[in-house]
Amino acid sequence: MTDTHDIQTASASGRNPADDLALIRGMMEAGRKRAAVDGRHFVLWGALLMLSFFAQYLSVHHYLPPTILGIWVPMMAIGWGTEFWLRRSRPKSEACSNNITLVGYSAAWRVVGLTVLIYFATSIAMGTFDPRTISVLSSATIGGAFLVTARVTGVKWLYGPTAGWGLVLAFTSAVPVYDDEMLLLLAGASGLLLLLPGQLMTRLAGHGA
Repeated sequence: MTDTHDIQTASASGRNPADDLALIRGMMEAGRKRAAVDGRHFVLWGALLMLSFFAQYLSVHHYLPPTILGIWVPMMAIGWGTEFWLRRSRPKSEACSNNITLVGYSAAWRVVGLTVLIYFATSIAMGTFDPRTISVLSSATIGGAFLVTARVTGVKWLYGPTAGWGLVLAFTSAVPVYDDEMLLLLAGASGLLLLLPGQLMTRLAGHGA
């Protein structure tokens, strides 16, 4: 009698037990995707880039020794070294290669790192380094990586940083004179569009929602 009454009640309210189960599974999957991308990488690179751009600005104005390699090589070493440690410390269940969220996220940001690293190393070695070029490359690839991250995680507000890096790309491409003030712009962009989203993603992953 009770089962029949429950079924009639569910039917009358338009609810289907299968729909409820699908909803619960969807919520669990959304939580798993957000937890997989916990924001630590954004925090790491956002902080490093912000500090490095600001240090480069101080170097240009002779508050620090005039150097490019002395700033960016240590930054890359710290960044890649920390990335390696973060990968080693990730639980095996999260590092599983069949997790499409992690696969897409990792591939997108690996493209950013390799693109910038290859251009930086090659142009420094050949004496053709151009600040505007590396700014355009990094802005374009970071924006693209944020787009991929937003799609695979379903976190819609990540489209905001995607658009922000698009604006940085447009500005760095169009500005007639690429001077040292651009270093401050890129430092600010790294903090606002990379470090801050990372902190928000870390909090989101910590709440599991």
